[in-house]
Amino acid sequence: MTETKKKKHVSKKNKKAWRKHCDIKDVENFLEDQRLEERLGKFETKPDSEIFIIDTGGDGIKTEDEDIKPISLKKLRRSKLGEFPKCFEILLPDSKVQDPNTKRNTVKPVGSKPTAFSKLTDKRKYEKGIYQKKIEDARRNRKMALQKKRRAKQVRQNFNLDLWGKDLPDSKTIPSTLCDEFIPPQAQLHNVLPEQRLRQKPPLAQTLVTRAAVDVPHPGVSYNPSYQEHQELLQEVVQHEQKLIKKEQHLDRVTTKMFKKVTAAEKENQWREEMSEGLPKPHNPAEHDSESDGEYKAINPPVKNKKKDHKARRKQKERLLEKERLKREKIDKKKITDIYNEPSPRTFRVAPTPRRPRSLQGHDEEETEIKELLQAGTQGHRPRRTEIYQKS
Repeated sequence: MTETKKKKHVSKKNKKAWRKHCDIKDVENFLEDQRLEERLGKFETKPDSEIFIIDTGGDGIKTEDEDIKPISLKKLRRSKLGEFPKCFEILLPDSKVQDPNTKRNTVKPVGSKPTAFSKLTDKRKYEKGIYQKKIEDARRNRKMALQKKRRAKQVRQNFNLDLWGKDLPDSKTIPSTLCDEFIPPQAQLHNVLPEQRLRQKPPLAQTLVTRAAVDVPHPGVSYNPSYQEHQELLQEVVQHEQKLIKKEQHLDRVTTKMFKKVTAAEKENQWREEMSEGLPKPHNPAEHDSESDGEYKAINPPVKNKKKDHKARRKQKERLLEKERLKREKIDKKKITDIYNEPSPRTFRVAPTPRRPRSLQGHDEEETEIKELLQAGTQGHRPRRTEIYQKS
């Protein structure tokens, strides 16, 4: 029993839903067939040979495509060597429209076109014979290429060569030591001497010797020289020493002897000037007065209004308060010393009492009273003398 699919019900309330859920493939196929008939003509009018193909091979016979073996990766790479690389396809023009200007000027790369200067240099080198060897080699190569081309075009007319004869062209170059009936022909042909080289042998490099020649010693240096050779050697040594002495005397004259004329004081002054070069010069009032003659200049420096900030003003206020406090303490201290130092016939000075024993503890009350009076005097209150001193 075949399963029947239920028709899917979808909403078709707008044009977008109609376009999405309506199947119009049959209409498109019909229109495509009509367009094809308009281009190629109707099928009813065409013969059967143009529409159908007669199969003569059959099912059992292999086609040509089945005989093709898979190509190896190495051969595939070699086959693609002549193709244009894909990395340069972006440089090619995209448009298939032909160039309207058929005689467009081609831009040659820099250095390919000979300039007047290069022509002049080539001409000078040719006159000097620098290019002579290259020209001869090029002429010889052109001649050989032309002969080879002519030989290739020649058609053979006579066929009288005996292939099994003794005078073969290959047998002439076989060494005589190998011409034996026991040596196989493969070994003989393997050792055939070549007639000419395909590549010319490069010439030997000309090495330029730049080393200095070895100096031959003087004959007077030998173990047993002749008298004349020995005297010549001595004269050469004397002349060499005289040159050295003369050079040393010249240097001594232009350096050491020139400074001997300078005295010790002048030398010290020169040394001081050299050492003080670039340092600020000391103030000289005489020079300053001489330079400032005829010019009016103020004695006092210019007044500048330096404004104080809050911190500076606070510091100044603290210094003033500290100064006033020290001044008051000094006055109070002076008052106390005046009290002790002022003599009076009717009063007596209270001397510092020695340490009393515990049996005299009743007198401590008087001492505490005097200390309290003294402390009150330091705080700005000056007590009366009757409060401190007792009547005699």
